Amino acid sequence: MTYNDPNVPSDAERPAPVRPPFRPQPPRFWQIVLKDVAVTVVGVTLFCFLCFMIFVGAVGLLAGSLGSVGAEKSSLAETTIQGSDSSEGKIVILPIEGVIETDETGFVPEAIDTIRDDKRVRAVVLRVNSPGGTISGSDYYLHLLKKLKAEREIPVIVSMGDMAASGGYYISTVGDKIFAERSTVTGSIGVIISMYNAAELCKKLGVRSNAITSGAMKGMGDFMKEPTPEETAIWQKSVDESYEQFLEVVKEGRAYYRGEEGSTTNEPRHERLAGVKVKTIDETAEDEPVANADEELANDEETRAAESDQAEEGAAETLAAQEENKRETPADAQLDVKAQREAELRALADGRIYSAQDAKDLRLIDEIGFLDDAIDEAIKSAGLSPKNVQVVRYEEEKGLFDSLVSIKAKREPLDKVLDAISSPKGYYICPRMLP
Repeated sequence: MTYNDPNVPSDAERPAPVRPPFRPQPPRFWQIVLKDVAVTVVGVTLFCFLCFMIFVGAVGLLAGSLGSVGAEKSSLAETTIQGSDSSEGKIVILPIEGVIETDETGFVPEAIDTIRDDKRVRAVVLRVNSPGGTISGSDYYLHLLKKLKAEREIPVIVSMGDMAASGGYYISTVGDKIFAERSTVTGSIGVIISMYNAAELCKKLGVRSNAITSGAMKGMGDFMKEPTPEETAIWQKSVDESYEQFLEVVKEGRAYYRGEEGSTTNEPRHERLAGVKVKTIDETAEDEPVANADEELANDEETRAAESDQAEEGAAETLAAQEENKRETPADAQLDVKAQREAELRALADGRIYSAQDAKDLRLIDEIGFLDDAIDEAIKSAGLSPKNVQVVRYEEEKGLFDSLVSIKAKREPLDKVLDAISSPKGYYICPRMLP
């Protein structure tokens, strides 16, 4: 039995207990230190990031304002591949890679100056891996290489990489001997001016060119209007002149096309190449005697039929006179050889590319071989011993500033396209490599 005291309140009637108010504990020492460190790290990080962005922006503005920052003189990195400084002589591998542009103070001019000043250099291996480039850039590099070759009187051996076409082949003609790898693509002898015509598009968009010029031809090349026949003729004349310059360079560099190289068993086989229908000198020389003999026999028969009553002595004198007229002097024969060699060159120099074997058959190169073969030839031409020679490779040494400029240049493709459209340029280059 449960006894309930009436004076004692039940559980339901009792008031809820009153809790004391919450008093936050003061932060501990390690918590204060950790918070201060975190705030400091975040602040320093943001500050450094802001400074870096300001620096990159300043570099970009400086590069854009100067325009030609990339043309500043770069430093060379010399890597020794074989031998040492105590070797008897030095062979320098000079690479020319990528699209060739006019660069008067860049890597290639500096490398050539270094080679000129280094008296230990006994030969140069020109490693060409380029689809070509501008006419002025290709011609300038060739000028520097010819000048170096003449001043130092050292052999220059060319080693072609994946591609040595158009302007790449243009500068390769400086070589005393040209090697190409089995997979090399070369040739593409010719000129192209990159021009774009957006006149029809501008007409549809309602945009028209309203240039104020001092003469009728000052605005030629404007991509917003159709070229006139007179403008096209002027551009074509410029292309033709540059093309003739290219042919002269090839003839200057290749003895066969100068008509000076004698006949050998390895004559160009033009008939094997599609679209090139030119007889070689040997083929012509083989055909002419037979043709002349048949022609003389026919003439003799006609002469005997028409002049049956002529005395035998008179007929012999007539034939002797004919033979005398046909006889050529050595100078005339040499002119005929040069003329036919030039005809062969023009036939193959229609802009097409050639494999290494075809290029060798056409006498555009000398041998099929790799870089090692070209180095061996350079050592031999310099009169050095393979066991006592230093072989080095020049490379362009780039710093952080150059890398930032390169990144900026890659991010501005639209500027390059607009420049190519608005400023027509002549190129010794494979068309697919045009901007």
